[in-house]
Amino acid sequence: MLFFIAWRNLWRNKARSLLTISALSGGLFILIIYAALLQGMVKQMTEFSTNISSGDIQLHRHLFKEDQDLYSLIPWQLQQDLEKNNSQLSFSPRLYASGLASSGDISVGTMIKAIDPVKETQVTTMLTHIRSGTTNLDVISVEDEAYDKYHIVIGAQLANNMKVVIGDELVIITQAADGSIGNGLFIVSGILKPIEPNFDRSGILMSISAFQELMVLESGIHELTVNIPENGDVNEYKQQLINSLDQISKTHNIDNSEDKFEFRTWRELTPAVSDMLEVSRAAIYILGLIMLGLASMGMLNTIMMSIYERKQEFGILLSIGMGRYWLLLMVIFESFIITLISVIVGTIGGLFGAKYMVDHGIDMSSYLPDGFDYGGIIFEPVWKGHIQSEDIMIGIILTFIISLTASLIPSLRVIKMKPVEVLR
Repeated sequence: MLFFIAWRNLWRNKARSLLTISALSGGLFILIIYAALLQGMVKQMTEFSTNISSGDIQLHRHLFKEDQDLYSLIPWQLQQDLEKNNSQLSFSPRLYASGLASSGDISVGTMIKAIDPVKETQVTTMLTHIRSGTTNLDVISVEDEAYDKYHIVIGAQLANNMKVVIGDELVIITQAADGSIGNGLFIVSGILKPIEPNFDRSGILMSISAFQELMVLESGIHELTVNIPENGDVNEYKQQLINSLDQISKTHNIDNSEDKFEFRTWRELTPAVSDMLEVSRAAIYILGLIMLGLASMGMLNTIMMSIYERKQEFGILLSIGMGRYWLLLMVIFESFIITLISVIVGTIGGLFGAKYMVDHGIDMSSYLPDGFDYGGIIFEPVWKGHIQSEDIMIGIILTFIISLTASLIPSLRVIKMKPVEVLR
């Protein structure tokens, strides 16, 4: 009976009730869309930092990670043993160096990155982010020439700065590992889309065999990138690799005392992404508290005016023996009904809006054709959302807690009413 009376009382002033419902549902609507966009950004940051570039786990030696020491190498035998002992994981070796690239009258300092194209495709999607040309890194053997040429792939901004296109030749000069001057003539086979700001400006991608010939460095690799099974726990696999490494080191008497081998997860490699993951949940709570708190002021005003207008009715009910807490419960029911309608309307509207963001997103390609850079991560020019049911539940719970708390403040005045005074 109280619930039915509360429903009837709610529509005595339709405009006021609808305005309150609009404010609360609008706040929840915006919160759900904001959460979807924020989670879409976090999801894209995670994918770019793992699927495209760094992989899930990386192995380096300490001196290479700290000082980019050219001679701080992981032995090839160690990589092979790790692959053999961890067959459920995918591994990709990498080598790094710096050099000077020249084309015509233009010379630019470059960062050279060598990969195994077959293994790299099993760990990351780097080679699929091609703007033009192909990711062919094969050798070009010509019988009447004294040396072989290799294909390379370069960053988009580097190609623009050097004014090179597919099929152009680049001369690369560097300091080889044996102290000699390493140099070679390479053919540009492809230009990558922006994947990392530094690589986009100065990156050259070549095969490991081309790197070994250029740098005279065949005894090992600088980096071993690891991809774990989908939905696997990265920390568990990191510990598994550490245990496997210790066992291999003891078996082959590999010195791991001075220049230590160190495994790092993608969170440790990209702290900006890790920090973003940590603050994203807090950001949803904070924005939810602010937006829904402001919207709940309408609820407080609605209940306060409703109580003020019905003081005499409450006085009569109290005079004929109705308990004060039953009156309080009736007023709370009114608040609950408003909140329930607001949650239903806001959730449905928010889901439609979030679904649109998931499917279409915010297209910034007209003025940011290559996306934008945040924390060293390149984002696609279309910012798409990502829906998580947990975020929707957070919004619904916050709406109920904040709005019912706001309505409880004026509702407590019903308990303090004195029938004699309000009936005057």
